[in-house]
Parts: sequence; structure tokens; C-alpha cells
Amino acid sequence: RWALSLSVAASCVVASCVSVGGVGTSEPDGPRGITLVEGTPSAEIEREAAGLLEQATTAFDAERLEQARLAVTRVVDEYPATQVSVDALLLLARLDAREARVDEATAHAERLARLLPPTDDRQTAVAGVRAQALAAADRPAEAVGVLLALPPERAPQGGEAEALVRSVVDRLDGETLGRVLQEAPLGSPLAVPVMLAYATRLELAGDRDGAVGYAQAALDADPGPTDEALARALVEGRALPADRPARIAVVLPLTGSPLLQEFAQEIRDGVDAAIARSGFEEAEIEVEYLDDQGDPDRALAVVREALDAGVDGVIGPLQDESVLRVVDAGLPEVTVISPTAVELPAEAPSVYSLASVDPGAPLALASWASGVGIRQVVVLHSTEGPSSEEARLFGDVFQAEGGSVLRVLTYDPGDTFFRDVMRVVQGLRPDALVLPIPRDDVQAIASQAAFYALDTLGVQLMGTAAWGDAAVRESVSNRYTEGVVMATPRVELDGDGYRAFVEAYEGLFQRSLVDPSLPAAGYDAAALLLRAVRMGTRGAEQVALAVREIRGFAGATGTLSVQDGRMLREHGIGCIQEGALVALEAGQRPVPAYRAYAPNPRTGRVPEGLGRAAGFRCVPDAGNDPGVR
Repeated sequence: RWALSLSVAASCVVASCVSVGGVGTSEPDGPRGITLVEGTPSAEIEREAAGLLEQATTAFDAERLEQARLAVTRVVDEYPATQVSVDALLLLARLDAREARVDEATAHAERLARLLPPTDDRQTAVAGVRAQALAAADRPAEAVGVLLALPPERAPQGGEAEALVRSVVDRLDGETLGRVLQEAPLGSPLAVPVMLAYATRLELAGDRDGAVGYAQAALDADPGPTDEALARALVEGRALPADRPARIAVVLPLTGSPLLQEFAQEIRDGVDAAIARSGFEEAEIEVEYLDDQGDPDRALAVVREALDAGVDGVIGPLQDESVLRVVDAGLPEVTVISPTAVELPAEAPSVYSLASVDPGAPLALASWASGVGIRQVVVLHSTEGPSSEEARLFGDVFQAEGGSVLRVLTYDPGDTFFRDVMRVVQGLRPDALVLPIPRDDVQAIASQAAFYALDTLGVQLMGTAAWGDAAVRESVSNRYTEGVVMATPRVELDGDGYRAFVEAYEGLFQRSLVDPSLPAAGYDAAALLLRAVRMGTRGAEQVALAVREIRGFAGATGTLSVQDGRMLREHGIGCIQEGALVALEAGQRPVPAYRAYAPNPRTGRVPEGLGRAAGFRCVPDAGNDPGVR
């Protein structure tokens, strides 16, 4: 333990106390002693100081902190030259740390660190107090660093030092844990819980090799039984042991209108498939389905009930207003993953949706545009829904990479007449018109872009995922969408994530999956939460931290990561050609298409050249390849 050892040091012979650098020492009759100031107190004064310290220690152990402070402050202030004064200052520092008097505890601990020789056993206690103070000041990385810096012989496994390390590392993200380990001296026995915490973060981030490497390093450090079990589970890819079952609440409109119930049932089927595939034994997970009846007030009530019951995370609600009601209620932090909500508040920590603004699309589109030489764009977006946020995200990245947004134009939902907008674009002649718009608006805008001949002016049309939607490509004429470039999720129907979903669904229900959209959303919402609790995390706060570390999760709806409070899908760049979606490789850009000149009606001669500009093609035609501009 690094807790105080409050046995009273033997008093020095008054005549033999000398001062070395302002720190009192005793020789040769007593053990080496250190005091706050030099001096030669009498034996009676030494006894008085020791008695006060004993009173303070007894009160501290009994949690009578005010009484302890009164007694120990007297020793520090009135008896600084006695042999117990340093131990008194150490107890005072611990009192300050216990009562979150961060500045005072840090100042006392730093003074003690200067007074005590490096080999003094009390340096361990001083480091513990400094770490407690730093942790109380919300500086957990520094707290861990102080304890890891202790020499191995002064940092034994077990006791309060290790308990503090374990409680603090649970608050650190993967990047911070990695930095702490890089800066720590080698060989500290307290590094084992830090290495294991970092290994779990790496596992969540999809770095399997890194997770196994740190878990193996923890095993090589001869850990205790609990850490050994955790490390072996990481190495073997099993769910990590936990002290209780995971508790998950699923909030759905299980009653209400038949249409809403059918909608909820499809989501529930996906959730059930994810649970079946998770590998959890029945005793390791508790899932409760709660009925919000499609009512936002009821949704808030059942989420409150779930939190009171100690739930680790929530799947649902499904409706925008219900999610907003939960966020606005200011509940304690808990992970909420809605499969279908579109609108999310800008500041909603640990609240996610698989259907809200996906930053992956505009970010991938902006990076592609700057990478292929597009320098000037005009952006057109709807005034409502995710469209405006996608436009903002695109503009931020595109301009950061050296591009220029000439104008940002908007329209109201329901608008069908875009003459003024198209004339602005004609006048500016940008390299591209960026259209992060809802799929319901693609028909009207694409047709008018063609009517105003933007393609013949060399203006490339660019959009987000709505343009690549199969239903949009089927319903909108090919001549309006030819050569349009869009960012689209990297979801291949034979990919690992989608295939795992289909196998889990069809294996559980013994029927073919016909329409995957809603079950896939339920599956991914559940699978993400299950990935976090699979790391052995329990409690809403710890699960929320684990969810924030998830990267590169192969889900049914795409490769998912959590970044800056949003659910992000990995996107690729696609291009529409003859109604089909063609993947563009890195740095590849559609090429201009040309229509052959008509013969001169008087001479019959055909003008030289490639012909009239006719938009773009995703890949060049044979014999008509002018190259990439």
C-alpha cells in the first residue's frame, strides 16, 4: 500500500539534531528523520505532536475529516520541526485530495517530493496523493503517468495504487492511453491494467494485431488471475469477462398503428439477429424490449425506467421527436443508438443514429474533388433536413484542401422551379455543381440541370448517397444522371458485414431475407452496442466511452466508425453511366463526352474536332478518349 504509515518515528536526542539543507535529520542515536523545518524540539513537544498526529489519523480513518484536519494542521503549523511533521504534511495532502482541494493537495505533495530522498518509502505515498489530486482535477492521464513513473520496487501490484490506476484508465481514450504507455518507464507492475485497457481500445478500433500484442505483453508481465483471464480472452478473440451480465434496452413502438408495429417488428428482427450472432450466452446478456407506443413522452418515460434499472445502453427510439425528447431531458449519459431517426441535435453526446447525417459522404466527396483537380464549385442544398449539414461539411473540407466554394445556393422543400439557380451556375461556370440533396428532389434538379445544359458547359454534377440509390437510378431518366459523381457507402452484397447479417437473420428465422433495409438498421444498431459490451465494459458511462472508440466495424449497412459524435460510414466514389453505378478508382475522374458534329447542309463536310460537348462519361468510349482534364 502507498497509504500512510503513521507509526511515530523514534524521537531524536535533542542535542544531536542537526540541519542539512533546511531539512532536519537525527544522528546518531535515532533513525534518520526528516522534518519540515530545522529545529531542536524537546521530547515533550515531540510527544505532543505525535499525539496530535495519532488523533488526526484515527479521525481520518473514521471519515471524521474536519476533526482530522484540525489536528493535523496544528502539527504542520505549530510543530514543523518535530519528527512527525512530514508524516503530518502527508496526511494533510491526503485530506486535501479526499476533499478535492486539488491545488492544495498538489502543492503539499510536490513539497514532500522535494523534501524526501528518492529512496524514502513515503515517496510512494506522495506519488499516490499527487495522482489522486490530478484525477480529481480531471487530469487522468497525468495521474496515471505519476504512478507509472514510480520505480518498480515502489510500485507493487495490489493496494490503492493499482486501484487508482484501474479507476483512472477507464476514463481514457485509446489515443491518450497509447501516449501514456509510450512515455512511461519500462518495467512498472502498474502498467498491466494500462496495457489491457489500451488493448481493448485497439480491439474496438479494429486493430486486432495491436490488441493481441498488448494483451500478450500483459501476459508476459505475470499478471494476477483477473488480468490474466482478460488478456487471454483478448488474445483468443472471446468476449471479455465481466462482473455482471450486459443490460440492453430496446425501445420500439410495439403497439399502436399496424403500420408502425410492422415497422418496429422489422427493426426488432434485426436486433434479434445481432444478439443471436454475438456469441453471448443467455446468462451473459439481458435484453428488455420496451414499448413507447410511438409516443415521444412515453419514449422518454421508458428510457428513464431503463436508466433507473442500470441499463448499459439503449437501442431506439425510432422517431425523430422521441429521440429529441430524450436528448432534451438532460438524462445521465447513456449510449442511445436509433436505427432510423434522421434529425439529431448538434450537441448530443453518446446519441447516434444510423439514418442521420453521415459525414462520410460529403467528406469523401470533397477529398475526391480536390484530388482530381476540381478547384471551384457551387453548392446547392435544401434548407431542411440533413442536406444543409452535408453541404457545410463538404465546404469545410474542400476549402481546407485548397478548393473554392463560389456560392452556396438554397431552395425550400417542395420547390420545383430552379431557373434562377441554374442561371447563377451558368454565369459562374464552376468546375462542378455540388448537390447534397434528398432523393425526392433528384428528379427535378437533375432534369433542370440538363435543360440548362450545364453538362455542355463542362460543369460536373456531384452528389451524396441519394444519387446512387437504386430506386432513384431506376426512376430518373439516364440522360439526366449520366456522368454524375457521388459518394456512396462501401457496401457490397457479398461483403463480410452484409453476409454475416444475412446468415444471422436467415439462420435465426429460417426464412429468406427479402427486404434488408430495416432489419439491417436494427442489426447494426445492436451490433455496435454489443461490440462495446463485448469488451467487458459495464455501466452506462464506460459503455459510452467504449462506443466512441469503435472504428472500421463491418456492419450490414456499411463499414461503420464513431467519429466526433456521429456515426460515420466508409464511402467510395461512384459514377452513373447508363443507369448503372460505376466505381471510380483513386484519382479517376469522368471524361468529357462529345457528340459528333453534323455535316454542313450545303457542303456535306463534317467540321474537324471531337464534336460538340455532351457532358461526361464515367469511363471513356473506345476511340473517344480525350483523357482526363
